[in-house]
Amino acid sequence: MKKLHLTILTILIIIPLLVTSCVQKVEEMPAPIEEPEVKEIIVEEPEVEEIVVEEPEEAEKVEGEAELGPVLKIGQIGQMSGLMALYGLQQQRGFLMGLEYMSGGKTDDQGRYIIANRPVEVIVKDDEGDPEKAVALALELIERDGVELIQGPVSSASAIALANVALENEIILMIDPAASSFTTGPNFNPYVFRTARTNFDDTLVIAKYLVENVGPNFAHIGVDNAFGQGSGIALKYSVEKFGGELIADIYAPFETTDFTPYVQQAMDSGAENLFLTWSGTGYVTLFQNMADMGTLEVMTVGTGFGDNASFAAVFGDDTLNSIGLNVYHYTVPDNLVNDWLVENHYARYVGEADGAINAYPDLFTAGGMASAIALVKALEMTDGDTSGKAMISALEGLKFEGPKGTYYIRPEDHVCEQPMNILQLVNLNPDLDGDGINEYHFFDTIYVSEYDELGVPCTLIGEYADRCGDLPTIPVD
Repeated sequence: MKKLHLTILTILIIIPLLVTSCVQKVEEMPAPIEEPEVKEIIVEEPEVEEIVVEEPEEAEKVEGEAELGPVLKIGQIGQMSGLMALYGLQQQRGFLMGLEYMSGGKTDDQGRYIIANRPVEVIVKDDEGDPEKAVALALELIERDGVELIQGPVSSASAIALANVALENEIILMIDPAASSFTTGPNFNPYVFRTARTNFDDTLVIAKYLVENVGPNFAHIGVDNAFGQGSGIALKYSVEKFGGELIADIYAPFETTDFTPYVQQAMDSGAENLFLTWSGTGYVTLFQNMADMGTLEVMTVGTGFGDNASFAAVFGDDTLNSIGLNVYHYTVPDNLVNDWLVENHYARYVGEADGAINAYPDLFTAGGMASAIALVKALEMTDGDTSGKAMISALEGLKFEGPKGTYYIRPEDHVCEQPMNILQLVNLNPDLDGDGINEYHFFDTIYVSEYDELGVPCTLIGEYADRCGDLPTIPVD
């Protein structure tokens, strides 16, 4: 049987639609601020509450410290229920760990982490992957709850919808984990930033390997929404960059339960490679259909090494030794931030009801933490000022160390350059030591890219197109 080569186009789906955000011309923003040298921080795990939802507005005092500033409310929108609830949980926990890390564990007397001399309250909302609900929740957070920053969401369609909310309210939206490049491309505005990778990161890091080692022709099956279609654009660009061709670009509704006609279309195309952009439980059905049709024997299938908890449901023994793309796996990075995250995440969550499967950081835990680190570093530069003008200046050109290594937010389009992984699958047993806690030691590391080596193109259009400057560009409709 032909070995299955895996790429990672994991995660973020929901709602088969493309939301076109209205953009308004905004004043030119100040030049990026140089980021000071990052210092690594190691702190002991404090005993604090996870999230406080209802807090008084008055400033708190820490014993022996100067009076604190007003409470800073951050709205976090994710998919906390349904098929993508695991991703929302990872986003939420990662963001909390990032606040703890950056605060050094320092809290006020109500257990709120102190950032830029302000106690931080995170208000978490579940958009269920619905863009319209995401917008309604964002407006509620801004108008009723008084949030000053928004982080999230999981769904790329929701992220595109929220971009317009950010513009109209002049409030910073920090996107993670939603991966669609549209939010920092055709739907860009200066208030939208990301620590999430883009579709182009996914495809660029693996396209060269597949073209050189398998063949030049590709078929693509993607979910018919912003994430899937953005991935199709990125795949075409990446494959052509290395001398290949995308000869069949196929999309299926997220609710699909029988992928047979889509898989057959891909097999009939004559492509050597089949690239998949999917996530959620549909992945299992898609792989079952491909196995029944013999697809794995006639095509090299590229997909994602995704989250740990659902891994065994997708990948079988015939995929061992396969090489594929990965956004983040906690066993890969070798840096002090990731060391802190792994140790403290385990200590905090191993005793929870889901501790046996979620004790260790997972696919999007790193993204939640990176969002928190980026926002905190900007707040430290602005002395807690969350106004759009101040935060844009602080975030553009920000370079910082996070759980994956070095991150860099490009001032031109707010794309966040970051390392990506190519891994080899060597084990499918999640609990090798038999202690009842899944460690998920699935992979050997083949390659980790430098944060700035992939050359993600700038896809700004219209009034923002000139911001691309000297960055590589492609036309995007």
